[in-house]
Amino acid sequence: MNDVSVMSEGELKNKINVLRQQMEHKEKDIKDLYQEMNLHNKGAKELRAKRDELNQQVKELKEPATELRAKRDEVNKKIAELKKQREDVRSNSDGYSDKIGELKKIRDNLNKVARGRLESLTEAYRAELEKFSSADMPLDYEQSLMKRLSELGERLKAIREANTIHSEMGGIYGKVSKFYQEIDTFNALIHDLASESQSYHEAMLDTYNKMDEIRKKSDEFHKRLLEIYEFTNPIKEKIDAVKNSVSQTRDELDVFLDQMKEIQLVKDQKKQEEKRVDAKDKFQKKGRLSLEDLRLLMENDEIKFEKS
Repeated sequence: MNDVSVMSEGELKNKINVLRQQMEHKEKDIKDLYQEMNLHNKGAKELRAKRDELNQQVKELKEPATELRAKRDEVNKKIAELKKQREDVRSNSDGYSDKIGELKKIRDNLNKVARGRLESLTEAYRAELEKFSSADMPLDYEQSLMKRLSELGERLKAIREANTIHSEMGGIYGKVSKFYQEIDTFNALIHDLASESQSYHEAMLDTYNKMDEIRKKSDEFHKRLLEIYEFTNPIKEKIDAVKNSVSQTRDELDVFLDQMKEIQLVKDQKKQEEKRVDAKDKFQKKGRLSLEDLRLLMENDEIKFEKS
C-alpha cells in the first residue's frame, strides 16, 4: 500500500474510485456466484428433507425391531431350558431302556432253556412225577424218568425266572412310558414356543428389511445431495474468497477515506480561518457584521461583550 500521508487529494480520489470500482465488481461477482450456486442448489432443500424424514423413519422402526429381537431371544431361552429338561428325561429313559435290553436278553435266554409255558411245563412235571411215584418200574425206565424230571425241573426254574424278569420289565416299561409322555409334553411345548419364536423372528426380519429399504432410499437422496455439493462447495469457497477480498479492499478503502477526511478537515479549517479574517477585516473597516460573521468572531474570541 502507498504511503497515504504523502498522496495528493487528486491521487487519493483516484485511488478511492479505483477501490470502490473493485468492490462493486467483486460484489457483482459474489451475486453472480450466488445465482450459480442457487441453480445447482435447486431441489437440495427438498432432497435433504426427504433424506432426514427417511432417517427418522429408520430410527422409529429400530425400537420395535429391538423389542421383537428381545422377545424372540426370551422365547428361545425358554426353548433351550425345555430342551435341557427333555434331554434329562430322555437320558433317564435311555438308562431304563438299556436295563430293559439287558433283562430282555436274560429272559430270552431263559425262555430258550424253558422251551415252553409255565402251565404246560408244570403239568408235564406233575405227570412225570406221578409216574415216578405210582408203581414199580424197570431200572432203565426209572433212570430215564429221573433224567426227564431233572430236565423239566431246570426248565420250570428257567420259566419262573423268565416270568419274574418279564414282570420286572413290565414295571420298567411303565416308567419308560411315563418318560415318553413327559418327552411328548416337552415336544409339544417346544413346538408351540418354536412357532412363537419363528413369528417374532419373521416380524423382526420384516422390520429390518423395511429399515434396509428405507436406508437405500435415504442413501439415494444423500448421494444426490453429495452430487450437488460437489458443484456448490467450490462455489462457496469462491464466494468466501471474494468476500474476504472485499473485506480487505474495504479496510484499504477506509484508510484512504480517513486520509481524505483529514485533508477535508484541514481545508475546512483553512476556509473557516479565511472567513474569520475576512469578517474581522469587515468589522474593523465598516463596524458592521452579518450574523454569520459575528458568530465566527465570537467563537474565536475576537469580540467580547462586557457585562453591565
